[in-house]
Amino acid sequence: MLIGTAMILSAGSLHAALGQTRTPPGGTTPGGAMFDRLRQSTTRPMPETPAPIVRPPDMSWVPDRFVLVPGVDGQLLVPGHWERRLSDHEVYAPPLTGRTLQGDTTINFPARARPPVNERQFP
Repeated sequence: MLIGTAMILSAGSLHAALGQTRTPPGGTTPGGAMFDRLRQSTTRPMPETPAPIVRPPDMSWVPDRFVLVPGVDGQLLVPGHWERRLSDHEVYAPPLTGRTLQGDTTINFPARARPPVNERQFP
């Protein structure tokens, strides 16, 4: 009799325990609101940030290059140098000395504002 009563009580408590693991109405998991809050806090959208403002650099390096200059036979080697940006279509170039490959002719180019290297025809 004692064993029968213990079995009935344990079967009833098992039924009650299983009832608590069922999904409550409106919840998605047995833990209900706790897991819903965790999911919402980890899946919320990222805040939008403004796009960074990208400025062109104030100085740009122009590597050694060969240029054609009217009145000179062959090409001149113009040494690499830094140019300072003045606007979108103008840079300040330092004084430059161009030499032919043989080294017999040199031409001095004064410092001045010029178009950027990809837009000009002379040093």
